[in-house]
Amino acid sequence: MKQKSSPFGGIKIGYLELDSACCPQLFCEGRELGLNWKNDGENHFSAELDFGILNLEILPFVNGIRIESSLKMNGTLPEKVIFTPLRIPKIKLGHVFFCGEKMGRSAAVQIPVKEPRSFEGRHCCALTREGETIIASTSLAQRYDNYFRGTAGGAWLTGWRIDFELLHLDPPRCIRFDPVTLQCGNGLEILEQYGIDNAEEKRDFSAPPEYGWNSWDYYRWTITEDEVMKNAEFIAADPVLKQHVKRIIIDDGWQYCYGEWEANPNFPGGMKKLADRLRKLGFKPGLWLAPSIVEPHSRIAQLDYDMLACSEGGQPCLGYRCMERYGFLLDPTVPKTQKFLTSLFDRYAGMGYEYFKLDFLAATMAAKRFRDRSIPRCRILRLLLDSIRRGVAGRAELLGCNYLFCSGNSFVDSVRVGHDIHSRWDSIVRNTGSVAGLFWANKRLWINDPDFAVCRNPETSADPDLLRLKANLVACRPDSSFDSDFDFILASTNLNEQLVLLSLVLITGGAVNLSDNMPLLNEQGLELARKTVSAESGFGGRPLDMFEHALPFYWTQKLKKGGRVLVVNWEDEAQEIPLDWNKLAPGVNEVRDFWNSRTEKCPEWITLEPHSCKLWVF
Repeated sequence: MKQKSSPFGGIKIGYLELDSACCPQLFCEGRELGLNWKNDGENHFSAELDFGILNLEILPFVNGIRIESSLKMNGTLPEKVIFTPLRIPKIKLGHVFFCGEKMGRSAAVQIPVKEPRSFEGRHCCALTREGETIIASTSLAQRYDNYFRGTAGGAWLTGWRIDFELLHLDPPRCIRFDPVTLQCGNGLEILEQYGIDNAEEKRDFSAPPEYGWNSWDYYRWTITEDEVMKNAEFIAADPVLKQHVKRIIIDDGWQYCYGEWEANPNFPGGMKKLADRLRKLGFKPGLWLAPSIVEPHSRIAQLDYDMLACSEGGQPCLGYRCMERYGFLLDPTVPKTQKFLTSLFDRYAGMGYEYFKLDFLAATMAAKRFRDRSIPRCRILRLLLDSIRRGVAGRAELLGCNYLFCSGNSFVDSVRVGHDIHSRWDSIVRNTGSVAGLFWANKRLWINDPDFAVCRNPETSADPDLLRLKANLVACRPDSSFDSDFDFILASTNLNEQLVLLSLVLITGGAVNLSDNMPLLNEQGLELARKTVSAESGFGGRPLDMFEHALPFYWTQKLKKGGRVLVVNWEDEAQEIPLDWNKLAPGVNEVRDFWNSRTEKCPEWITLEPHSCKLWVF
């Protein structure tokens, strides 16, 4: 059989034809090295380097190919190496999707675009042309950091590539990169199978997730012990809410500071007493922590800086910044850090906390250097989570927030997939792309958390302070001119927009956490909360037109019996939307409106007002 002179010459996957321009690249310290490929057999190629031999193997895969690559070392690896096993210089597309590395980072766009836009993602990427989708993917729990990158301009995607990054690393003598696959077919089905195949730990998701109440979206840093108990007692007294809300989660604002996890004066009884009070009401107590963040005035930052991750120059660095709060970063490769985390979570699990929201996890990776240089960057967060897992010792569930998906599913029970949500239309729009883009992970890898099921707005709340909290004032400086963004309001939706938010939470089929001042919701707001938490938890909703639009209009979801259909009008004007029930719910002739309980025949068209939706159950 004739040997190929180029690794990718003559390979065709659906509409995509690979050629010599797609050949691998290698950059060291920003300089491209020339690769002279030797064909060692039908699908095997190698290239000699000053510090080793690069190997590439291209194998048949389901409706596509699988690329295996490795680097056998015989010298010292440079400080910064980027290996690109596959690239496509230019391709005409109708839609592109890049899966983000953490919550809120996925991106989808229809092509052509008016303005050039660059993308970076991990794990999987979808390239669609004329209804035909090709999914490129690597392993979820990555061996070495890898990224999909590309730039959309006009009708073209240029510079598309998959990059493996080896930074500040003392590797083993043989580096085996994650396999890269390209498949053509039904994109939704390929991603669902990807979720199944990438579960390091197989779990039973037959029991519905436990729903909760969280303090953050309403109270933020103003939360107090009294306000926690006021909401808990209100929920416990409500005949519907008490049946379905099982957790009370105290979010950011309870602690002295990041890195010193002790109750502040707003919690005078202490966290053990609060947990006991919540348990007596029948709730599982939950607690928020940012386990890798250490504020400058904490004792660790002042005295135990040997626990901290470092800058390029090797000194502890202020790598965390959010809402004008700054912090050093713990180094999870340091045994002293690991012992600190295990002890911390053992203590709070021992107090009776059965759920921990672990926030700002990805911030850990803002540091450039870690003590143990043999560990690839994409594996470092696993050490932090392993230390925490040992501390809770099966006594509590863990939610990964700002979690790097490349850390796999072994260490967390649920994962935030959406951006921060507020009762604002722009927030709902921004959140939805990432919620849709991770649909395949829910109840295959973990429980997806789309963020809060917020019910308050000017129509559903009797709260005189509804519009008082100004979360963005932290960004205003003495020399700032007036900027309406500084007066950012957290609750500005109308009722239609509120129903879109809550419908998306339900169609996700994952976590449901209320986050309002519950006693101040009016009867309409309370009914929204009751209907949301009492609804059956379905499987992960499928965004049917995910590879056609920036935001999906059509969603379907399986329930134990029957299912749900969600149709959303994202536009600023009313829209007539066609309904193909053979795709939405084959064989179904009659549906019930979830929010008003009216039953109707399946319509062929529906007129939706701006920023509104219809959620049907059958």
